Amino acid sequence: MMKLEISIVLLLCTWATLARDFRNPRELGKIKTMEEELNALKNEVRILTSKNKERAQVAFSASLYGSVGFKNFGPHEEATTLVYDNVFTNIGEAYDKNTGIFTAPVKGVYFFNYVVFNPSDYATGVRLLKNGNFVVAASDNPNGQDREDTTSNSVSLILEQGDQIHLQLMENRRVYEDTWRRNTFSGHLLFAL
Repeated sequence: MMKLEISIVLLLCTWATLARDFRNPRELGKIKTMEEELNALKNEVRILTSKNKERAQVAFSASLYGSVGFKNFGPHEEATTLVYDNVFTNIGEAYDKNTGIFTAPVKGVYFFNYVVFNPSDYATGVRLLKNGNFVVAASDNPNGQDREDTTSNSVSLILEQGDQIHLQLMENRRVYEDTWRRNTFSGHLLFAL
């Protein structure tokens, strides 16, 4: 009860001070200036909110194969682009499931991750390329040389608008895929530059 009484007294004192200040033209001017500044800040927040909604939103994730059964990719005598055609997410439509190529819609920092699975008697190996140039790789020995069947790699890259990223099965290597969808390729825009 004591807290309530103190709150009421403080509220009455504040009202009395405000009532006195409202009669002073100088104080009214300060209030008007504060109101103008508040309105300017509200407008700036509205503009920034609008720009944030316009900012590029880019994220994709796909698996190499999504059908029933299994499929081997490779080995081939030459390196071959892998086309991850079972798309889970493609916000911004920057990943082309027909070619396996991601094209950066805006300049920015992008993060890419891929997982490679292969339990066969062939070694596996997949490279990530930027505009046709090697960036990183993930590889694994043939079955029987070790107990691992899965490998992966990740990288953050600065991309210009129009730069392209794709994965390439290395020459004489194999990737195995089945309904478990263990071979995936994902990427997203961290922030625009």
